[in-house]
Amino acid sequence: MADLRGFTSFSEAHPPEVVLKVLNSYLIEMSRVIVGQGGVVDKFMGDSIMALFGSERGGNDEVKRAVVCAVEMQIAMMQLNDKHKDSGMPPVFMGIGINTGLVMAGKFGSELYSVFTVVGNEVNLASRIEAVSLRGQVLISDGTYGRCGDFVTAARPMTIFVRGKALPIGFREVLGIPSLGLTVPRQELRRSPRVQAKLPFSYR
Repeated sequence: MADLRGFTSFSEAHPPEVVLKVLNSYLIEMSRVIVGQGGVVDKFMGDSIMALFGSERGGNDEVKRAVVCAVEMQIAMMQLNDKHKDSGMPPVFMGIGINTGLVMAGKFGSELYSVFTVVGNEVNLASRIEAVSLRGQVLISDGTYGRCGDFVTAARPMTIFVRGKALPIGFREVLGIPSLGLTVPRQELRRSPRVQAKLPFSYR
């Protein structure tokens, strides 16, 4: 099972009707990409989307489809922003986190309200990875990379401490999928000069 979540961000200074129009166009387009890759939209959480890829059989095909979906979502987001620009609407940016592992699926809730969804540590980890993603990024856990490392081009491994984990977790940024001719569009471009600096510090 691979869990994919994304976030959007743009100025809240725009009128509510503009915000709703932009968010709806984003949710519609991203849902189209997810379903097109065989994923299931589990839920919308504000401006975030949680999507599921997988089956009881497991296997690497679902993982690859999830990664392809994430890259195609970033490409679709760039195209959507071009369309928004022509219409005078604000741009929308998204970061995506993917994790792979076993989860518990079922119907949760009560007689008043219930929903079929998935829960577990692997779902939480996907959320933690998504939380550190920057606009335009697709980040995947080590568990996901282990199943698709020969399929994607990825940046060097990174580690980060996340809530709920005593040890740091590893992840990588997906840059593209060579066999499909797909490249993740770059959104975070450095425009100011950079200089090397050494800042020794300790933390716990």
